[in-house]
Amino acid sequence: MKRGVFILLALSPILYAQESGTKVEERQIPVVKCSEPTHSVMVMELDCKANACQQANPGTPHIAYLYEVLSGSGGVRGIGSGITTMLVSALKATNCFRIVDLEQFEKMKRLLAATGQQVQPPKVDYVISGSITALELERSGGALGGGFIPILGAINVRKDRAKLGADINVINPQTLEVAFSKSFNADSERSSWGLFGAGWGGSGAGGGGWSVSKNLSLDMVARDVVVQVANSIAEKLASGKIVERPAPPQKEKREEGASN
Repeated sequence: MKRGVFILLALSPILYAQESGTKVEERQIPVVKCSEPTHSVMVMELDCKANACQQANPGTPHIAYLYEVLSGSGGVRGIGSGITTMLVSALKATNCFRIVDLEQFEKMKRLLAATGQQVQPPKVDYVISGSITALELERSGGALGGGFIPILGAINVRKDRAKLGADINVINPQTLEVAFSKSFNADSERSSWGLFGAGWGGSGAGGGGWSVSKNLSLDMVARDVVVQVANSIAEKLASGKIVERPAPPQKEKREEGASN
């Protein structure tokens, strides 16, 4: 193997980490665990009220880049559907709630109607709804070279920074009382839970979809917000049944010799 090719292969994991700005390691979904479900909840699809979702014709590089990385998941306006799916998976993982899927109930109702059977409507204790209020994705880049890797010359190093915010409400459908309301935010430069491990995404290890885009940083902040939401709702509505809480996140250490 030629020396230049060998160096390039050896450096590829480092360059990948620099580009994504994330640390890949094996992790479980960091949510609380209940001994048994306490309430039946229905999760409504989150809508997107962020400025990026209102841009019908993206005219700036940042907005255009966001549209590009979300083009395979229903576009910017469709990000709410992906995050809703992630939230349902996280709530299931807590074992604190029975998830009511009204769409599946309607399908089953129509199927069984042909046989004369009736399906009882599911009881819903709480309805979870919300909106994505902030959605940002920026890419910065520079050249790495100038004698550091003389055999390769200059190498373009890119880094993405993503931000996501959401407002979540939990309502009692019987009384219309707001049982819980809170805003959640995540920034990829300060995200605690990283990527949950390399296997996450699509129909990965945790079940359900854990990827909303083609971008690792954007997926990371989406997962971070979803975990915050699931844990907060569980602590509010099912604290008496919680038997396990995730360990607090550890601060990532900077590698010695890393450039500032």
